[in-house]
Amino acid sequence: MAIETWDSPYIVIWLCLGILVIVLTFGTRGYSDKLNGLEAAFYSVVIGGLAILNGAVLGQVMYDKTAKYDVLGALGNTLGLSGSLLVSGFILLIFYRCRIVKNPDEIVIREKELEISGSYLLSGITALSSLGLLLLGIGIGHIVYGLKAGRAGFFYGSLPLIPFILGIILMTKYSKWMFKYIIWVLRRKGLLQVVNDKEEEPK
Repeated sequence: MAIETWDSPYIVIWLCLGILVIVLTFGTRGYSDKLNGLEAAFYSVVIGGLAILNGAVLGQVMYDKTAKYDVLGALGNTLGLSGSLLVSGFILLIFYRCRIVKNPDEIVIREKELEISGSYLLSGITALSSLGLLLLGIGIGHIVYGLKAGRAGFFYGSLPLIPFILGIILMTKYSKWMFKYIIWVLRRKGLLQVVNDKEEEPK
């Protein structure tokens, strides 16, 4: 069956439920420290594949055949694809937050430097969320391109690049903001571990 015929909202619902099941499995195993690298890669690939299908199907559901520029279809593609990845990253972040609260020694501030224990769950959060932000910028750029309705000129030609550049900026800042949030959670709960290894110099 061609993807063009997948215009049923029920398919979108089933794809979203499939993504949710995989994400919850990913998060649960990561929280319990039962996750290995192969599993993490498998879950990430499956989530990415389902997100691609979700974007394609939602775009078909929202597709407007009467419009000269298919802005609704592009909006559906963007929401289905990047939205699925961003929501998945957010859900995994909740699992990681719970894991860090349970095991606060995995994040330590030592000599004003942040030390983070390796975690496949953390890698999945970073990969899915960063890719989601980047694709969100590309998708919005595509929408803007349709909205400018073929108007020429440097200003109109550069408009689609703005969301894409913003997506890259957000992608590079995401990890920094995420760890600021985690540290804030640990500090608020009194669990933040600050270690100073420098011995005091003898007087």
